[in-house]
This record gives sequence, C-alpha cells and structure tokens, in this order.
Amino acid sequence: MKWILFLLNAAMLLAACSKNVGNEPVDVPIPETAAATIPPTIVPPTEMHSPILEAGQWTYVFYHEGLEQVVLVNGGPEWGKPADEPLELWGWDGTQWSLIATDGDGPTWRNWSAIAFDTTRDVLVIHGGLQPGTNFNETWEWDGQIWTRYTNTGPGAHEGALMVYDPARASMILFGGSGPDLEIHGDTWEWDGQRWTQASETGPARRFPGGMVYDPAREQVLMYSGHFAASTGEFTQFDDLWAWDGSAWREITTQGPTPGHRTHAGFVYDPITETVLVIGSGSDTFLGDVWAWDGTRWDEIPTSNMPARSGHNVAYDPQRDRFILFGGVDRPGGEALDDTWEWDRMQWSCVSNCQ
Repeated sequence: MKWILFLLNAAMLLAACSKNVGNEPVDVPIPETAAATIPPTIVPPTEMHSPILEAGQWTYVFYHEGLEQVVLVNGGPEWGKPADEPLELWGWDGTQWSLIATDGDGPTWRNWSAIAFDTTRDVLVIHGGLQPGTNFNETWEWDGQIWTRYTNTGPGAHEGALMVYDPARASMILFGGSGPDLEIHGDTWEWDGQRWTQASETGPARRFPGGMVYDPAREQVLMYSGHFAASTGEFTQFDDLWAWDGSAWREITTQGPTPGHRTHAGFVYDPITETVLVIGSGSDTFLGDVWAWDGTRWDEIPTSNMPARSGHNVAYDPQRDRFILFGGVDRPGGEALDDTWEWDRMQWSCVSNCQ
C-alpha cells in the first residue's frame, strides 16, 4: 500500500510540474536543425576527460544499426542537475559504455519523455518529458549526425507516454501519458517525421507507463499493463493486452497465466523465438522474471540471476545475440542504478558497474 501511495503521489507530482510549459506550440511544424555535419562517433574516455555515466531516472536503450551498438538515451535525475545540461547518448560495445559525441544544439536532459527509434529512417525520436518546473511540448529527432527540433500542435506537453515505431505502417505511435492539466490521457497519435496526427480517441483505458512494443512476427503494435492515478485518489492497475492495427485498438483475450500488473517493466522483441518479452517489474514487490508472448499465450521463461528491478530498459543486440538491461531501481524509492546486465536466454550476468 505504501508503494501504491508513492506511485500515486509521484504521478501527481509529475503532472503538477507541467504547469510551466517550456515551448508553446504553433500551427505548423517548425524544424530547427543543428549545424553538425560529422558522422556519429564514440569518443574514447581519454579524449573526453573520462566522462562518467550517471544513471538517470528515465532511460531508453535500442540497437543502432549504423553504429552496430546498443545506444542508451540517458534521461536525468528528478532534481539537482543544471537545466541547460545536454541529453546524453552512450554506446555499449559489449564491455563498456562510451559517450557518443553529438553537436551542442540537441535537447537538454529530461525524464519521462516518450522515446523510440525509427528503423526505416534510422532516426531517434523524442517527444515531451520534463525537468522540475518545466514541461516540454516539442519533438526531437537525431539521425546520427544532426539534431532537429519540431514544435507543433501534436500530443502536447506529455510525460510518461508510451511510444514505439510501427515499420509496417511507417509511423511512430504514441499513447497515453500525463499532461499539464493533471489528467492522464488515453488518446493515440502518429508521427510521420514531419507532423503529428491524432489517430484515435478510443481504445484502452487511460494510463500512465505500461509497456509498448512492435511485434514483427504478427506486424502489430502491442501494449500491456500500466496504471491510472487521478487527483481524486482513484488508482487502477491494468493487466490487459491490446493490439494496434493502424486504425483502431483491439483487446486480446488470453487464456492461462499472465504476467499480471507490471509497473515500469522492460519490453523487448526476441527475433530468434519470435516472442515479445516482459522483463521484471516493481510495485509493492519487485520482480526478477521473464515472460514471453507468442501471439497466443503467455509463458514464464526459466532463467537465473535476474535482478529484481523496476524502471530499467532492455534492448536486443543482434551482433552478439544478447539482451542488454540497464539501470532502474531495485527497491521502492531507491536511487537510479548504473549497472548493466546481459541475458543469453538462460541466465543473467552483470557485466558493468556490478553492485
């Protein structure tokens, strides 16, 4: 119960921070492109005065084909960091994280952003997010060389929204999240690289972070779990599964056991087994398990050494056939961790900054 109240208070606090909007929208998308022209490079620590990876409270990891590495988008702390510090990108080479050199005209750090990688155009897309006292109503793209900023009338100053790229329909899908009006949303938006379009106002119940992932085996976006917290004290936990077909949401009815409610779990697709994986979670009890969805049913996958974790992020590295897990917290109210784990489908191994 204490952890549920903590989540409720945190959600209300995050939404309350939205009262000061940092970037007012305009009617037409406005790209503001940085002047960088050099390709992306991983900067050796000796040339960067040994930069230190300090874990943020909100991270995203994905595999970047151009760099042939897993890339970490490191968010920021809840407080205490200068507002003008840049958002950091780090690359994982299988042994260590190294800071990726980008131009100085990219976004400032922020947490609770919606983040996803567009595999068709090879661009990282970031929408919304916040720093204490400031909500961001803007969309950023990074193509490996240049940061481009868009301000437009799209989803608005959201935090905690779910977002994933749908390659079958060549569009970025965003759902839910909290706005500056203390309201958690249940609308669906699409980003085509130039502008946002509202795709649906119906479907799953309004919710804050659950999990959303693209399932290429069945060519559909899947969304699972999440919760709803209102200023009135109403709190609802979900364990439902939904599929997006490009025009509408459809709830998937499952038989047998399920992962149950998941708060800040890791969601990733396994191309070898053609299953969607749900990894770990935290609410009153933190979990260290792996569940797989094969399009018909859920099955718990036997594994060992998995750390009980919440707020982490997981990516698949096809070069090394490993799943990379970074950060998160290991207990309610815990500080953000900066350890890195790998999974070979049998056991988890800590490979960096092990506690």
